[in-house]
Amino acid sequence: MRFLSRAFAVADEVFGECMAAAKLVVSRAFGFRHGSTGVVHEEAIGKRATDRYQPPSEAPRHHQQDSVSLRALDNPFSLKVSATSTLIDDTPNSATLPKQPSLPLSVEEILTITKPTIEKLFQDSGSVGASIGVLRHGQQHFVNLGAQGLGVATLPDKDTVYLISSMSKPIISSAVGIIMDDFSTYHLQFDTPVSAVLSELVGSPGILKTYTNQELTIGDLLDLRSSFQWMTNLWESPNGDVPWKTIDPVTSLLQHLPANDTYTSQEGFVYTRNYSNECFSLLATIIERKTGKCWAEYVRKKVLEPLGMHDTFIGLTEAERNNLSRTFAKSHSVQVTGVMPELLQCTDAFEMICRTKIAECFDRHYGHVPQPVEILPSQASSGAGPVGPSPLAAAAGIMSTTSDLLKFYSKMINAYNRRQQQQNSKFVSSPLERGIDHLFSHIERRLSPNPFSSTCTYTGGWNTVTVPMTPEERNASPRPRWPGADGDNARRLESAIQSKVHGDKLDYTFFVTKPELHVLDINTEIEHKPTITDSSETKKHLALYHGGNMVGATSFCWLLPDHETVVVVLCNTRGFLLDAANLSGMLLAESLFRAESDSDSHHDTGAVIEKLNRACEDTEKMAKAIQIDYLYELARYEHTLASRFRELASPPEGASETELDRFQGRYELTKDVFITITGEKGGLILRLYGTGYRYLLRELREENMPENQGLEKAMTFAQPMAELIPSGVGGTNRLKVEDFVVVFKRDKLAGEWKGFQWNFARDKTLSKQGDTNPYFWRRMKEEEDVE
Repeated sequence: MRFLSRAFAVADEVFGECMAAAKLVVSRAFGFRHGSTGVVHEEAIGKRATDRYQPPSEAPRHHQQDSVSLRALDNPFSLKVSATSTLIDDTPNSATLPKQPSLPLSVEEILTITKPTIEKLFQDSGSVGASIGVLRHGQQHFVNLGAQGLGVATLPDKDTVYLISSMSKPIISSAVGIIMDDFSTYHLQFDTPVSAVLSELVGSPGILKTYTNQELTIGDLLDLRSSFQWMTNLWESPNGDVPWKTIDPVTSLLQHLPANDTYTSQEGFVYTRNYSNECFSLLATIIERKTGKCWAEYVRKKVLEPLGMHDTFIGLTEAERNNLSRTFAKSHSVQVTGVMPELLQCTDAFEMICRTKIAECFDRHYGHVPQPVEILPSQASSGAGPVGPSPLAAAAGIMSTTSDLLKFYSKMINAYNRRQQQQNSKFVSSPLERGIDHLFSHIERRLSPNPFSSTCTYTGGWNTVTVPMTPEERNASPRPRWPGADGDNARRLESAIQSKVHGDKLDYTFFVTKPELHVLDINTEIEHKPTITDSSETKKHLALYHGGNMVGATSFCWLLPDHETVVVVLCNTRGFLLDAANLSGMLLAESLFRAESDSDSHHDTGAVIEKLNRACEDTEKMAKAIQIDYLYELARYEHTLASRFRELASPPEGASETELDRFQGRYELTKDVFITITGEKGGLILRLYGTGYRYLLRELREENMPENQGLEKAMTFAQPMAELIPSGVGGTNRLKVEDFVVVFKRDKLAGEWKGFQWNFARDKTLSKQGDTNPYFWRRMKEEEDVE
């Protein structure tokens, strides 16, 4: 894919841009459009680099009017939009909010500086299109790149609808806050045990918290502080299907599986979380049980409609998707099949994949590695359940736009700032505002005694972090997650930082203060320690952020409430090679944060521009390192799969029952959780729940077989990425062949196979063997089969 660098467009050129976008079909070029009436040129910024920043009393205030006109909303508690597109909270306390400060650089200038790097990130990731929204002191800015889909000659815009994946969680948590605030009706609190609402879980081992030996509470679900085993591989299908239509498989597994004992203390959750989409599935079910309504309808009525989020969907129907009045981004995945044969040749003298050679291969093919492909949209966003959307959609299935999400995030930061200013609660008049306020009370309790410490805690449906970190805080043990990094990108960013074979030194210091060095005065040869003349370098700021990554989409949002800053990035591609949504969002968040922090200390404009240029360079280096690491892990995965496993031998044509036939059947772990294995063209096919994606089973090669091979037979349903990625799945969670190994067991030679063991949860504490193992899938007899 080749990108064409395009300048920011003024409003009266939108039609011309849309016509020019037709060229995207042929050239696959990325456009970059900024929704602002002003045009900021690179030459102007170069001139500004020589200017010194003047405080507000000495310089005229720079104000850039946004060109986007949004309709006013009828709800009295919703956000109103003025003629200048400045969001105003329509409550009496709005006048007390801080005024927009004068900054060394405007938002438009910051977007211009970061534009080439943002374009490069999306190009390198193989992404097809993206929309970016920035909210800064009530003023909106929109940036749109690429196309709504492959073969679509139209740029996305602020109203293009994307799957926001796990960014659904903060919306659900706000709905829970509304219920908690209405105690007289629902009698729920954050410390209410889950089984008090979901009675089927009474006595279930899965809802015990191993670090306290107490039962899981509703607050724990919001904070991802469960002791659940990892269940994603039981429902994440490569073709986007979500087989769990109800909550029954989740509750059945919690009744069956032991609790995860990875987290041994409350302190273990200070820097990490036990990420579980099932927590938010349970929250959706709790909403239904207490309100008597479909959870999606409750969220729509209590959260989306009051904010005027009319382009946000839960449980999208085919009629809604085909509505021509709205634009839905298509779904895409990214392949790297063109370079894969050469990657597999990057081995050392021991026939092991060599990271250094992978880096050299990447450099040779740089710019031609990813190939985007259109795929079916994730069914997490559909209304596929018997009474509405699957409960899993509460964790990752909401669809929205940058314009709608800025309304929600604006309400969040207003609520936070109102609490910090200790304003009279009588101004918190709507159920939504009270619910968000109630949610923040829970977040503050989790972050106490000092919410402005360096904690990286997940709470209330949000990742929280205080910035900037000091190097000492960043290197603490246990090591905190990098501020802003989420999901796969958090792990891969950390891995890239630790790696030593990427050529350029990775000086990635986003949201981390650099240690001050002693300075030698060349005139006096006296060493001076630099003095801090302003407290802005040490002042802490609480940030809320979240990422999203599902079949066909990636997303990211960042809220810095006391700076009244929001960044949201939505992308129509699941870029396994590189999460451009997360990295570009972090770059913009860091740039906006540095610009405002420097304005407090009256730094000169040139110094700010230099910092932003360096942040862009650091991001590009980090992006390259992450891509190399992914290709290295991918090559190791493919090498392991090919060297340890082989396709099953086909039976002779016309033969009667073969050994392969004896593996066929239905295998059940517990109620509502089962697998079928059938003999089909090409070999044995494994299907979760008897439908959906066809996983071809491969057997362990003879040289790798254990001594008791007659009583056990190991196979894997790990698939080559060339087969998985076009369907939508291929991220870090899939790069472990052992995660998909099943070991069939029987009591005697030539006997019937009793079932197989599959440790889908990566449980490292397994000690039991045979059919008493909690991860043993028992083969059902024909009379037990339930179709």
